[in-house]
Amino acid sequence: MSGERTPRRLVAMLAAGGLAVALVGTTVTASSAAWTDQEWDGSTLGSLDCTASGIVDSRAWGRVLSGEVTGTSLDPVLATDGITVDNVAPASTSTGTSQAAPVTDLGADAWSAGLGVSALSSLDLGAGVILPLDAGTGTYTQFGRATSGGMATGAAGAVTSAAGGLVSIDTPTGSTPRLGTLRLSDVLDSVLPGLGTPVSRLADVDLEVGAVASIADLDGCALLWDPASLGTSLDREYLVAALRLALTGDVVAGFGVSLDATLGTLQSELDARLTQTVDAAVVSSVASLLTTALAGIGGIAVDPAAVTVAVGGSIDLAPVRALLASDITDGVVTVNLASGRVSADLAALLGDAYADGDGLNGRDPNTSVLQPAVLDALLDRLSAVIADFVTNTIQPAISQAVLGTAITVTVVSLLDATVTVVVPVTVPQIIQVRSVVSGSIGGFTGASGYPAPTVATTVQLVPGQSGALLTALNGLVATVTGPIVGAVTTSVLPAIGGIVVTPLLSDLSATTTATLSSVVGTALPALIDDLAPVLDVLAQLVDVTLNAQPDQPGSVGPPAAATSGRFFVSALHVGVVNGATTLLSLWAASASVGPQARR
Repeated sequence: MSGERTPRRLVAMLAAGGLAVALVGTTVTASSAAWTDQEWDGSTLGSLDCTASGIVDSRAWGRVLSGEVTGTSLDPVLATDGITVDNVAPASTSTGTSQAAPVTDLGADAWSAGLGVSALSSLDLGAGVILPLDAGTGTYTQFGRATSGGMATGAAGAVTSAAGGLVSIDTPTGSTPRLGTLRLSDVLDSVLPGLGTPVSRLADVDLEVGAVASIADLDGCALLWDPASLGTSLDREYLVAALRLALTGDVVAGFGVSLDATLGTLQSELDARLTQTVDAAVVSSVASLLTTALAGIGGIAVDPAAVTVAVGGSIDLAPVRALLASDITDGVVTVNLASGRVSADLAALLGDAYADGDGLNGRDPNTSVLQPAVLDALLDRLSAVIADFVTNTIQPAISQAVLGTAITVTVVSLLDATVTVVVPVTVPQIIQVRSVVSGSIGGFTGASGYPAPTVATTVQLVPGQSGALLTALNGLVATVTGPIVGAVTTSVLPAIGGIVVTPLLSDLSATTTATLSSVVGTALPALIDDLAPVLDVLAQLVDVTLNAQPDQPGSVGPPAAATSGRFFVSALHVGVVNGATTLLSLWAASASVGPQARR
């Protein structure tokens, strides 16, 4: 048997010590002897000592933003270039390169390049193509480390690098730079008409992106020795600190216009009910009250048939209607019914969809954000936010407007008078008592915080008398005016609220409740039904993917040139498509390691 025999126990020892030995199995042909012998030929084809240097070509890469807009790549734009770190034979140390910024040697084969985030704002990509990004401020890091021992680390975004090749994802704070706002409608507007969707349905679509980061780390030597160890040799992490979708369209704005019109109609109806003819039963109650109050005053008697009651006033719902111009929110979904703008915290909605509350981070590779469950959660929350606004903001505001409405209740009664000229003479309906009670509806009904109403009462003769009778009647009026005013103030005024205004307030409240119930029960579901297909179109055109890894199922593609053995991770991918045509494809905070090769 040729070659040097290597015992299996030694192979195991060498592998455990970091020296990989490739073995070739050989078969010895059986002879005519009564035994067969199978042996191993231990011819050494190569070895990898993973504790040594100078054995592996390594590569790492990090880039904050890459991709294309309407077919124009960001690659030629120097400001967007990331950092590439190579450690390949015959070199024994790494080299870091970047066209965007000076690179910094961190030692231990690690390099970094800072990128001012604001440099990405509305970049001119050439040929009239503008990057639709309102970028944030601050500096992101692009990092790479590649050792000749096979260790490689790439990172980009909100990461902290340090001497010795250390790098970690930042814990986001209020000062951590955010990527910015992608103006997706800049490219969507050219697509919507072709889909039969008016541009006004999605007049503005923005994706607000918070801090982003990614790190890819690879033990290339271990992977070269055992390709099956990829799961333990490769580690990828990402961060998307915040993600908010905002859209403006005529669907929500139209609902706001309709609700404003409904409130205008309600105001007219409330005014009409406020000043309508007072119910006969209410007038009868007031007449009875007057009869009792004035019964002790000699020389006069109330004629119940000659009592009238009128209410005057005007309800102003302008302050209520002004509320439609304010943002309303549950902390996750925010809507402005005047502008038609809806914004949603996608982290919270994703947590709703998965029922785990984990938000954007820790998701599986290539997790789609604008999935049906997320959009359903958005619609559910939007419906609840608007319903709560109508029920718990608009309705109480109308109630306050009604309670604060200034009104007058005018009670006019005609009294029969008995005077003596030569003999006692009773003159029917000859004295008029006019009481004007003024105050707010809240004051009339005893609501807290509203002053009590006031009353002004006049007592006078009805014109038409003359001579001795007029003189006698004037004498009577002079005698009874004080007692009449006192009785009205003491006995009639306190009861007017309960007799006249309280039933009126109940009627106004019932009218308001019926109107707003129709808004919540009919108009609001119609809004949601109308908005759902608009969101479906949005999801059909726009892709938002977390933890993008092109070698995993559901890939949205690589952020840079893909080669065998190169492993990527991007914190976020945003794409806009029109059928097979890509209108926008951007990868944020991307990192890669590999390919690694034995020297």
